[in-house]
Amino acid sequence: MKDSTSGKTKFLRLLIGNPISRFALSFIKNPINFLYTGLGIFVVLISYDNTFSVKPTEQSFFSGKIIFGQENYHRIQTNEVVATLKPEMGENTLTITATNKENLESIYLKIFKLKGPGTYFIPGDGEIENIGNLIKNLANYSDKNNFFESTLPNKEGVQNGVGRVNITLVTEKEIEGELILIGNNSKGDQAVLESAKFKIHL
Repeated sequence: MKDSTSGKTKFLRLLIGNPISRFALSFIKNPINFLYTGLGIFVVLISYDNTFSVKPTEQSFFSGKIIFGQENYHRIQTNEVVATLKPEMGENTLTITATNKENLESIYLKIFKLKGPGTYFIPGDGEIENIGNLIKNLANYSDKNNFFESTLPNKEGVQNGVGRVNITLVTEKEIEGELILIGNNSKGDQAVLESAKFKIHL
């Protein structure tokens, strides 16, 4: 009997002397430790899930073919594109600017009374004309011949500037569509943007 009691005593001393055992005993004596451990595991699992479930946001882009005057057609393609959709005069108004950082060619578009997906004309026949400008070099803002506007006539005096934007998707977070735009500068030279596509985060 004494040997049995002595054996149990030695076992308990060995158990208490072990660091892992001491930690386990203190853990059991303080039930709140279970709460903290469970909370820690929950946070780790949520963080792990978010790491693999959150997809990276795609970049906005604008891409099309453009020509200024007698130059050759070339591609304008850029991620430097910004869109805003906000009320103006009580109606939703869409503004898009896209700039090629390499040569500072730029597009400026403003559509009034945007109702959602659909086709909108520039300048249009509404009370307020939609705006579509092609800019050859944004750095030469003082040279009016750098600005090709859909409302200006060509050399023959014909108001042939025109544009059409087809909005295929518009949400609170992004807008996408296609654009064709013809504009003239003050000399009557013409610029044309065609086959343009865009997808922009708002």
